[in-house]
Amino acid sequence: MKKNSLLEKINNKQSVFGIFVRMGAISVEIAGNTGWDFVIIDMEHGVHTMEDVSNLVRAARSAGITSIVRVPDGAQSSIMRCLDAGADGVQIPSLTTPEQVREAVSASRYYPDGNRGACAFSAATGYSTIPFSTHIETSNQEVMVVVHIENKEAAAKIEEILDVGGIDVIFCGPWDLSQSLGIPGQTKDPRVTGLIDEVAAACAARGIATGIFVQRPADAESWLEKGFQYISCSVDVGIYASMAASFAAGMREQIEKHEKNR
Repeated sequence: MKKNSLLEKINNKQSVFGIFVRMGAISVEIAGNTGWDFVIIDMEHGVHTMEDVSNLVRAARSAGITSIVRVPDGAQSSIMRCLDAGADGVQIPSLTTPEQVREAVSASRYYPDGNRGACAFSAATGYSTIPFSTHIETSNQEVMVVVHIENKEAAAKIEEILDVGGIDVIFCGPWDLSQSLGIPGQTKDPRVTGLIDEVAAACAARGIATGIFVQRPADAESWLEKGFQYISCSVDVGIYASMAASFAAGMREQIEKHEKNR
């Protein structure tokens, strides 16, 4: 596996920003060509198939951008297949207990660091052109593991979850946390931000990077000041919808002006 530049930046305490991808390979290529650090190929809320993931990972490699796959769940098979497709890392949602986290992290790495399923004929091994022993060593070093904390139960067990080890980033999900707290959508409520602050403090004490979702660049300022490094900024469909609405409004204004002056 090639050097994971995103993981290197995280380990060097740099801040990085990426985008959730729910569209196609063109979206990934545009992100790579416009200066984003990483894409999160979304299999949880997106509709990507494994064939889509394979093509999106390939597009990311071509565009020189790091590919993280948000797997649909913490199942070993889900994690294994995305990593075998050549993804640079996985982002794992819907975990609540330390035991679930341990199983998911273990599925992300080979022995002796885990129990990832072994296959020498995957995209990750260049379809057997990379010696499997080399692949095991580099994958264990370079595969990035991002674990979601998105419910109050997981947040309450953050110390035990961090004890599992092998986690590169703890990603706080404000939307799901707000729902877990019974105030869905109120992501700026002090009960939500306070819980995120508690999780972040536990991570900082262990030297573990933290991540967060924001909808606009301006929203990232306060989280960056708090030490968050892994910033997911919006979703490709949201950015497209916003710009499409702005363009449509501008065109409607021009047409109405033209018809008025005719």
